[in-house]
Amino acid sequence: MNNWKDTLNMLRPFYRGLPVIAVIMIVAVLVMSKYLNYVTPMYESVSKIKLADVKEGAASATMYKDFDVFASSNKIGAEVEVIKSPVVIRKALANLNIQTTIFRMGDFRNTELYDQSPLKIMTDIKDQKLFDKPFAVTLKNNNVLDITTPNAEKIEGKLNEVIHAKGIDILIVLNDSLISKKPGLLINDNYQFIVHSENELIDEIRETIDVMAADKEIPIIRIAYTSAVPQKSADIVNEISQAYINDYITEKYKTADTTVDFLNKQLNNYNNKLSASENAIESYKYQKGIISIPQETESDLRKISELKKQLANAKMSLVSIDSLNNYVQRGRDNFLELAPNFEAYNDLLSTEIVKKMKALQAEKRDLLLKYTPENEKVLIVDEKLKDMNDYLVEGIKNSRENLQVKYNELDNAIKDAESAFADMPSKQKNMVILDRNFGLNEDIYKFLHEKRTDAEITRAANISFHRILAAGEVPTTAVSPNVTLLKAVAGFLGFLGGIFLIYLVHFIKGRVNDLNSIQRSSDTPVLSAIPFLSKEKNRELFFDKTALEIEIKKWLGSGSVIVCSSFDKNEGKRFVATALAKSIENLGKKVLLVDVDSTIAGSASNGLNLVSLPVSGLKWKQPDVWKKLIDKWKEDNDVIVIKNAPLKKESSSLLAMASGTLNLFLLDSRITRKSRIEEADLLKEDLQIPNMQFLLNRNGYTPTLFRQALGFARRIFKKK
Repeated sequence: MNNWKDTLNMLRPFYRGLPVIAVIMIVAVLVMSKYLNYVTPMYESVSKIKLADVKEGAASATMYKDFDVFASSNKIGAEVEVIKSPVVIRKALANLNIQTTIFRMGDFRNTELYDQSPLKIMTDIKDQKLFDKPFAVTLKNNNVLDITTPNAEKIEGKLNEVIHAKGIDILIVLNDSLISKKPGLLINDNYQFIVHSENELIDEIRETIDVMAADKEIPIIRIAYTSAVPQKSADIVNEISQAYINDYITEKYKTADTTVDFLNKQLNNYNNKLSASENAIESYKYQKGIISIPQETESDLRKISELKKQLANAKMSLVSIDSLNNYVQRGRDNFLELAPNFEAYNDLLSTEIVKKMKALQAEKRDLLLKYTPENEKVLIVDEKLKDMNDYLVEGIKNSRENLQVKYNELDNAIKDAESAFADMPSKQKNMVILDRNFGLNEDIYKFLHEKRTDAEITRAANISFHRILAAGEVPTTAVSPNVTLLKAVAGFLGFLGGIFLIYLVHFIKGRVNDLNSIQRSSDTPVLSAIPFLSKEKNRELFFDKTALEIEIKKWLGSGSVIVCSSFDKNEGKRFVATALAKSIENLGKKVLLVDVDSTIAGSASNGLNLVSLPVSGLKWKQPDVWKKLIDKWKEDNDVIVIKNAPLKKESSSLLAMASGTLNLFLLDSRITRKSRIEEADLLKEDLQIPNMQFLLNRNGYTPTLFRQALGFARRIFKKK
């Protein structure tokens, strides 16, 4: 609850000062409105450019795709810097007529005319110091000119005549085309013109122009320029955009042209290298007798394999014939028993011989049945068998020798064939190297040839892959100053300033605003907090209650003296004393109201027994005289209520406080300063003032400033 009251008390100055805050806000808005009348409005024009996709090239033109190997990676940030570069801006300035800026002079501001100037000014500056300096021009009677140079040199001249000044020649003519379009255009006036140096103009545009990417992932650049002249802002962004596109085309052509020259040189170089590689391969093949190494290798391997198969067959036949020969030599006497082993020697002649030998052996066996072995017929058969046997053995021997010769020839042929592979790795390696060099030179030659074709197409295609998506339009609405925002800010600042002023005055005044102010600053008890009582009935009820509380506390005994005191006047002593005395009287007490400084009129005493002491009288201000007066008043009355004089003006007021049984020290929430609380405490301690209680008058009363002003006016009127 206390926190809520504290908050409410802190907000009371704000509520009370709302009229002041409103006035300050209105004044702030009016001042801002007046200021805006003299501020030069600024207009912004915006152009947008879509950058080329370096990976894909122009739309529907994939022939350029591979050509990016020669282009740097176009980052959006790099393109932003290119647009802001002096190179592009200088090219744009070549098509803009802004080297000379003409102003119409006014009392409070100068207005840039740009293309709305009735004058055309041409200059030839010989002194570089005159660049970027203002020249004042006054045109009189459509003919006479007064010119003031930056060096304060004054020159007179006429239109359409060259005016010679120190370091500069000036020619001023009328803008007939504009004057014909605007017949009522003011011509005779005060003007100012500035001739800009190229570097200064470029720097000014670079500082003013705003170039930024729409998004870091989207290749679209936004170009904005702000100027006091709408047409100028549109012209500058459009010319810079076009200059950027033209610069891109020019640089693309130069790059492609340089690339074509480079590629032609490289193609000639690699053409020679390719020819040298072809000649080296041809010479090596002639030298080594190579037609095709893979084919030759395959043929030789197949031949060797066939020879080895024949050699193996010859070897097997040779081994078999050796075995047969040995077998026959061991059993030539029993040839018939050897007959089953002649499978290894099975040519037709041998087979016939073997058959005849078997027949002769059979015949001999039959003859031996009739004859003895010495019989002539048996001997003749033996001779025939012997001849055939010798013939067969000799045939086996000859066959073996033939097989051995064949075997040796096959073995030699295999060795000769295998000898061809001895230097094959070297041949293969050399051929690989030669083929590799030839392949590399051929690939590079093909690649360069393709690139030359692309570069020639690029050089011939005089187009830009960048596109102007939106040209700068002439703005119709100023971007600055933002009238609504500035007025809102002015009103808000006025609101804050009003609050600051209200609380500053509040804290500077340092008044006793509420009970908390008293309780935090003093240990002296507070008898009561008197609200603002505008109605008679409310006053009676409040003070009747207060008188009853005093009675209950037994402070209204016979001979009680209640003193109402304060440091200054108008703190409510008269009001409290008369109202409290009336309420005590309503309790059945006989009350005497004593007016120390004679400020209570008879009509304001509410019919009470009133004693007014003259301010100028000195006798009653003596302690003895005062004590006698008090004692006398106590004899005739139950309670004495003294309305004391201001402590800061009358020292005699201390006598009244010293004689009181209840001292009511009045503090007014609208008048009394907080420092008075400590002064009252010091006074109580020093003089030992008996039973001093604070009374807070007009507690919680926060009249509006209008009400205070009305009251102030009424007081002045009454004085008059």
